[in-house]
Amino acid sequence: MREKGVRYGGKPLGWRKPEGTRPQKQMRAYPDEWELIQRFAKLVKYGDKDACKKFLDEQEQSE
Repeated sequence: MREKGVRYGGKPLGWRKPEGTRPQKQMRAYPDEWELIQRFAKLVKYGDKDACKKFLDEQEQSE
């Protein structure tokens, strides 16, 4: 039986993945910063760990 005030359709939170869901975040960035964020996000989503590490190392060296 559902408890009063529960609004997620009777399914427990995080039911899709055993580790739960990732929290949503908002960011504010200038256009040049946003370009770097988007490039890195694409690597994280579709690339591999080595490509991410290489990208971060390149960015640290350029600073």
